[in-house]
Amino acid sequence: MWKPMIPTLVDEPPLKKNWIFETKYDGFRCGLSWTSEDIKLISRNQKDLTENFPEVVEWCKSQQHKIEDLLPLFIDGEIVILRTEFQAIFDLVQQRGRIKTKKKINQAKQNRPATFMAFDLIHYQNHDISNQSLRDRRKKLEQISQHLQTENFAFRRPFNLVQQFNQYDEIHGVIKLHQAEGIVAKKTSSPYSNGKRTNDWVKIKNYRMVQGAITNWNANNDYFEVAYFNEDQFNTLGKVKNGFKEKDKKTLITFIQEHGEQTSSSLWSVHPSACIDIKCLDAKDGELREPFFHQFRFDLEPDDVTKDLVREGLAQLPKEIELSKPDKELFPHTTKRDYVLYLREVAPILLPRLQDKRLTMIRYPDGIDEHSFYQKHLPDYAPDYIQTVPGDEDEEDILCQDLKSLLWFGNHAALEFHVPFQTIHSSYPDEMVFDLDPPSLNEFSLAIVAAQLIKEMCEHKGFKTFAKTSGKTGLQVHIPLEPESMTFDETREFMEAVANVLVTKYPNDYTIERLKKNRGNRLYVDYIQHAPGKTIVAPYSPRATRHASVATPLYWDEVTEQLDPTNFTIHSVPERIKRIGCPFLQMPNS
Repeated sequence: MWKPMIPTLVDEPPLKKNWIFETKYDGFRCGLSWTSEDIKLISRNQKDLTENFPEVVEWCKSQQHKIEDLLPLFIDGEIVILRTEFQAIFDLVQQRGRIKTKKKINQAKQNRPATFMAFDLIHYQNHDISNQSLRDRRKKLEQISQHLQTENFAFRRPFNLVQQFNQYDEIHGVIKLHQAEGIVAKKTSSPYSNGKRTNDWVKIKNYRMVQGAITNWNANNDYFEVAYFNEDQFNTLGKVKNGFKEKDKKTLITFIQEHGEQTSSSLWSVHPSACIDIKCLDAKDGELREPFFHQFRFDLEPDDVTKDLVREGLAQLPKEIELSKPDKELFPHTTKRDYVLYLREVAPILLPRLQDKRLTMIRYPDGIDEHSFYQKHLPDYAPDYIQTVPGDEDEEDILCQDLKSLLWFGNHAALEFHVPFQTIHSSYPDEMVFDLDPPSLNEFSLAIVAAQLIKEMCEHKGFKTFAKTSGKTGLQVHIPLEPESMTFDETREFMEAVANVLVTKYPNDYTIERLKKNRGNRLYVDYIQHAPGKTIVAPYSPRATRHASVATPLYWDEVTEQLDPTNFTIHSVPERIKRIGCPFLQMPNS
């Protein structure tokens, strides 16, 4: 019977040789038993999860012919529902585990498929290999992955191999960017210790730091309740018990008993006074996840512990970023804090779209109703960590290569991010993008039809297509290209041909006329913009509109008459990504 090897929780990683590092995913620990006759998913508590996650089993069956001679296998891993390659959403997989009916399970697997993230191998060709070193077990697991063609990570594929990092610094940056649950460090010489907690595997949690004001103490379970201040009242943040030194706990209990009141046989209540730092994995709906007391905050008054302070703590902003004038409105009813926290949340998905591309920003220092200007060259007051490449006339062109750069731009009110069609390393485009621009939102239906027609024509030629809103009144169709597969001249020729088909077939609806005054009520099919030095708005970039709209990637089944582009804002998009995922993460080479 399989019982998982359990890592020991530590505060600091082992920085010795012969250790490797993996993402700690937030899901269900699970064993995959794979024989010629049967495939089962078994939880760490010996619960059969096979029927709960049929997409994993179905995929394995469809690939079984590739590894028939390696069976039977037993693979250790984690069942997850992914937001990004390195971040899983625990409450989604938890909800999934509670579904009982086949109909709802089948619906869930279509809408938000789960993934088995494989990280260890215990049985191989019917041999118990648990006594072999992790290094040797990993080689065999990678051999299986090669046969299954899963060496490279792919979204919505029900089986993936957990990536290993040789250096802690490498994975630490990834975990911080993606706000993953943590890191597991493993000694490469370690055998698999079935059912044991071991120091050969250790875990380092990626704790957030939030503040709370103590309001209650429960003598029965020894929990302290903490709150935050919002709209002239205190709201429950959650409960914390662990992490207190005995002396500190006694002092705090004495304070509560002397200055508070006993409201029941076991509950003491006190007016918010003592403020503390709390390490946790999350805080929402009045609950803290895995909370630990860190320290008292005598420098804070209870009224200082606001909802906004909690939000910033959960966001894990880089130490280099100190928000200036966070309450300034950049959009109506939307502050700079709201905006920067939006950028922080979408950063793991937005940054790869900006990576190694000359960036053009539109800045609105005093909000969208005031003066704005384009910026593509590095200002002299920019910090040293912002990277550049040589531009025109001895100017330095801006790159956005990391989280702190992105948030620095956001803190300086860069509200739109536009990028060219090629990286700084190539003169070849890495994508084609059709920009479908109707005269107004009233004609948005023209963009829907045009996008569907372009999809049909491009896919007929073997291209993969992806749709996104422009963030304003139109749609954009992205077609990723293999490296150096087409020149700009070749893409222009292809795109012009596609545009001419639309205009010829539907002359009253579509035009390639560049002058607005000559377009009438027709939609402009812009392919001219696809050229060296030209730019397109980046996926998940906000736009300078009154409702803080966002250029949002779409699934093709969303591109219908019911589509309303005004629904996608900096307030709604983060929850959308969590709920249904990001369609662009399925792009080749994402």
